[in-house]
Amino acid sequence: MSASTTDIPLRVQRPRLSPGARTHSTDGTDASLRSSSLDSFDINTEDAPTHMALERRLGLWSGMAIVMGSIIGSGIFSTPALILESVGSVGMSLVVWVVGALVSLCGCAAYMELGTMLPQSGGEKAYLDAAFPRPRALLAFVFCACAIFVASPSGLAADGVVAGSYLLYAATGQAQGHAAWAERLIGVLVTVLCGVIHAVCARAAIRVQTVLTAVKALLLVLVVGVGALSALSAPNAGAAAPSDLFAGSARSANAYAGALFKVFFAYSGYTALNYAVDELRDPARTLPRAALGGLALTALLYILSNVAYFAVLDADAVRSAGTTVAGVFFTRTLGPLWGQRVVPVLIALATLGNVMCGTFAASRLVFAAAREGYVPMGHLWGAVSMRFQTPVWALGASTVLTCVYIVAPPPGQAYALLIDVGGYSTWVFSGLAVLGLLRLRWTRRELPRPFRVWMPAVAVSLAAAAFMCVAPFVSPPPASETEAEPAATLPYWAAPLASAAFIVLACGLWCVQVVLRRGLERAQYIKQGG
Repeated sequence: MSASTTDIPLRVQRPRLSPGARTHSTDGTDASLRSSSLDSFDINTEDAPTHMALERRLGLWSGMAIVMGSIIGSGIFSTPALILESVGSVGMSLVVWVVGALVSLCGCAAYMELGTMLPQSGGEKAYLDAAFPRPRALLAFVFCACAIFVASPSGLAADGVVAGSYLLYAATGQAQGHAAWAERLIGVLVTVLCGVIHAVCARAAIRVQTVLTAVKALLLVLVVGVGALSALSAPNAGAAAPSDLFAGSARSANAYAGALFKVFFAYSGYTALNYAVDELRDPARTLPRAALGGLALTALLYILSNVAYFAVLDADAVRSAGTTVAGVFFTRTLGPLWGQRVVPVLIALATLGNVMCGTFAASRLVFAAAREGYVPMGHLWGAVSMRFQTPVWALGASTVLTCVYIVAPPPGQAYALLIDVGGYSTWVFSGLAVLGLLRLRWTRRELPRPFRVWMPAVAVSLAAAAFMCVAPFVSPPPASETEAEPAATLPYWAAPLASAAFIVLACGLWCVQVVLRRGLERAQYIKQGG
């Protein structure tokens, strides 16, 4: 989720307190809480909280900008080669991108009904709480645990690895053949840099994010424009013959699941406004228009960008480019100076923008979960530095987790593995949220529904979620049935099994933290009011 919405001032409201209750002084600086005792982390867990309401400053165009800024990241600049490798042909690669766009639009529409029916910030946490209230906070807790420990850090780690690969491409002019740990070392440095900036200078971090979001959008427009001009000047430079577009297409459900994980990773972020409904003017009208409009425009740019890649580069060139396909594309079209030195640095900066946004969002998730009693030592992870007015401990936790994900996977597979690990748990809870939509239609018919999604779109979303949860466990065909299949050091089921195992582990953590330790009752911050 993009952090660009955090530059919006807060309205601070005090709830009615019981006699004798003590309160901490708060303000809205940098969307953070502040108390006089936070520096020492000596917080009375029975203190009454302060309820914050955000100014409704976001309209249609600003909402669309947030959605597009959240979606556009490393995926479109790095996954086309991985997707081609999975599905085996240029034509099927383009089909997968189109299918990903259509499924994402269906999922976005389902989330729009949830967001307008339950107009409160929080995304899946709020929807799962409303649709599945029993056992108490189970699904919301497991979602937060998976987002904090799996989905968020794995996605940020993937972006950090891509930033490293493009910086190395700009420095060496080579798409492959770097030292095994070079990309990941740069990824760690990028992650730590983003965490430090957010910790000590939050306002500067927000300004940097705004600039880098503009860079991302302009790069996509540049890809499409350069590809169109190159195709007109040399129409047969990279495009496969129509009869060969689907030659060598994969026949395994596992291959398509792997490709779709990467496509959906590139499209992820369209739910960004669901986490900021409190900040929207007229959310019933603005939310669906901004989210669906931003996603549709981004999907169009994505599909045209892939057409541009294949119009300039043949399939072998795309495969050999790996995660630096955009760099190779610009080198071929703009020459070694701009294409090999300048544009790859801009792509690395654009990816760094995703790390910046994601670092903020991930740390705030840790911060919020700690204050609601979802994690042990909430007084520490939910504390705010008086000096910097930022949740430095939450930022430190999310930064360390991201670095672990960068260095842990085996060399050569890191990027694809990170996407698959984070993507699996994301699809589990996305499917549960859409299933909760149907349950709320049956159990809470009195709720107003300003936006009502078409049932076929709900069916598509549920079918996609089911496929993405089952297909990764289907064995791929033997290597002899595929062409140029890379040697793997991990079994095909490693990533989904790791995610599924953590979901089960999170249920056990819920028993410990919520049931045995009564974390919700002991929390220093419990939401009150609407």
